[in-house]
Amino acid sequence: MKLSALSPSLFPAAASVACILGLVSHVPVLRATDSPQWRGPARNGSSSETGLLTQWPQEGPKLAWRVMHCGSGYATPSVVGDRIYLLGNEGLENESVHALSAADGSQVWSLRLGKVGMPDQKPSFPGARSTPTVVGPVLYALGSDGDLACVETATGAVRWRKNLRSDFAGKPGPWAYSESPLVDGNTVVVTPGGSDATMLAIDARTGEVL
Repeated sequence: MKLSALSPSLFPAAASVACILGLVSHVPVLRATDSPQWRGPARNGSSSETGLLTQWPQEGPKLAWRVMHCGSGYATPSVVGDRIYLLGNEGLENESVHALSAADGSQVWSLRLGKVGMPDQKPSFPGARSTPTVVGPVLYALGSDGDLACVETATGAVRWRKNLRSDFAGKPGPWAYSESPLVDGNTVVVTPGGSDATMLAIDARTGEVL
């Protein structure tokens, strides 16, 4: 199944999150495959799950829970184990990464990354856009203003931080920083933009430039 087929309806501009019991035919015994990064495990927009319903019930899928406290934005979530991770912004001054319980949507922790990038963009759609990349006990989150952080998934504690604009003279595009960090082994790859660091490889453990 193509994950992109779900995104327009499940993840609108307001960063609400809903859990729907109806996408699979045997919800009590079938656990969803982890989706630890943008567009799924292989970053290809496909799911290997089986047992999906070919048609929803006439009354629609059963809604298990819904939360509306994740702020605004255009980011999609990552799901690993019993946690959901996503970015959202409150106004233009606070953009954060959130960890929610997959069981009931309750907030486990929240960490402010920085401000919203390019608030005067035209057309005007400023907001969080990145999907966190989860690797083992940590995740890598990139805010729209270039705030990159390695965060412990259990507690929300920061292991290291960088800013693509101030640390690497980055120059984002008209939609600010909209990418999701790519992690390959012990390397995190991001694209600050500009003539000094168009593409950047960072040690995933320390945040040092490779």
